Amino acid sequence: MDQNQFKAALAAFPSSQGKTLDKLSEERPVLVVFLRHGGCPFCRQVLAQLQALSAKIEQRNLQLAIVHMMDLEQADKLLSRYALENVQHFSDPERKLYEVFQVRRGKLSETIGPAIWWSGFKTTILSGYLPGIPGKDIQQLGAAIILDKGNVVASHFSQNSSDLPDWDQLLACEIPHD
Repeated sequence: MDQNQFKAALAAFPSSQGKTLDKLSEERPVLVVFLRHGGCPFCRQVLAQLQALSAKIEQRNLQLAIVHMMDLEQADKLLSRYALENVQHFSDPERKLYEVFQVRRGKLSETIGPAIWWSGFKTTILSGYLPGIPGKDIQQLGAAIILDKGNVVASHFSQNSSDLPDWDQLLACEIPHD
């Protein structure tokens, strides 16, 4: 996909509040977080991390946008549990934005296999991020991308379901100034 196709795709998907990623990224840089499915305990951990990082995200002059595969009602309910109800979010049950950003689907061994069990135990039992009902695509992996003026300036693509971004490293990225 060339840059013009990429930007056209960004303009094609409105958020729950009617804004597109191209418009948001023209206003100011955007931290775009791609969630796995809504029942995923690792996603709930990410949402709690984003809640805790909200002041730091704002200090970096970033706005937060969340891409998910849930319907808007489910997403609103989940996001409100983490005080993220006012965040721009994109319902993408057909995974079109995931495909545009090349957020890959994992193999079963990368999403629910034995290598994930210990991380899942720690996240679910020890940290209390209880799973919900499995969502539309349990093999979808997550990602976090900083988008500025329609260009990706930093990214983290999960290698498995428990691979979460190093938020300090991601938020410390250099954002070009005009």
